[in-house]
Amino acid sequence: MDVQQSTQASLGTVTAFPALKPGHRLVPALIGTRKTAHVTPIECPTWCVEDHLAVPTMFEDITHTSASEDVGISSFLKPNGDLLMYAMLQADPASTDPRLRQAHIGIETGGLPDVHTPEMAERFADDLIRFALQLRGLARTARLHNAAVVEEVVA
Repeated sequence: MDVQQSTQASLGTVTAFPALKPGHRLVPALIGTRKTAHVTPIECPTWCVEDHLAVPTMFEDITHTSASEDVGISSFLKPNGDLLMYAMLQADPASTDPRLRQAHIGIETGGLPDVHTPEMAERFADDLIRFALQLRGLARTARLHNAAVVEEVVA
């Protein structure tokens, strides 16, 4: 028996771990219930910020979520900016709905997020850009109106 055969014999049968999908990494997850949970590695998208060890989860209930992007809306009557809109990437790999298994965008304005395909999110972003431009126009008109009112009062 040569050295290579001897080494192979001492290691036993080695099973190759399946290759990870691009854009994924292995992370530990606490799988099971509070009474019978165990840590096991799961494939997780690189954009996911979920702590899969925080609470025991059944394997089919694991979801992936990115950090959220948000915008607060304030006014001079409500200056605290407590009206928020959030957007985040999500994926539910065990969902029966193939759209939820794929990465999608959750957009929340209060309550549970509505889910959007990437194409829907881009159309929504276009609508928001259009809205932002219209909002700038309203601000410009208000500023001009207020300047004219001040001039009338001074004159």
